[in-house]
Amino acid sequence: MTDYEDFQNKVKGENINPQTLLATDFLNHFNEVHMLLDMLPSAPDCMEDILEWAPKNYQEHFADSVFTAKDLAIEAYNHSPDEYRLPFEETIAKMNELVLSTVTQVSQHLAKDTYEDTQKIIDDYGPRMITLIEECGAIINGEKHVAPKERIDHYFDEDTEKLDGEDLSQNAIDDLFG
Repeated sequence: MTDYEDFQNKVKGENINPQTLLATDFLNHFNEVHMLLDMLPSAPDCMEDILEWAPKNYQEHFADSVFTAKDLAIEAYNHSPDEYRLPFEETIAKMNELVLSTVTQVSQHLAKDTYEDTQKIIDDYGPRMITLIEECGAIINGEKHVAPKERIDHYFDEDTEKLDGEDLSQNAIDDLFG
């Protein structure tokens, strides 16, 4: 039995996906700050709590959490297949970047009492963060990482007869197959 199979058995009955060996509880780290940022335009006093938020990796989140199987979650993460763990980490990096840049922007506007600008920033941030949270949840729940249609479409133009396969770079081919 491989380590992966061993961990698949260990996580049965826990809130850890046996296919990916990842737990959706990690998303709570982002859901909290997302909720606070969403409330910020109407409740500027939330900014104090928002400023306390800092990125945490998966292991740090669980080490600090009250999740009942936190030690197993930390250990299983090291055995999560690359096909899930790598897109998961990539998505987490995007989420961290989005939160941090949004916090920087709203901090500047709140200092100037420009609440209308703060609302615009949050209106831009909200849908983008929801998309990333959904993508991350899908990865945790075992959906394979597939290139979005928009990344693929730009390789094809209306004159598809000219495309014979030699026109596509290796990066284009990689995009097509995720």
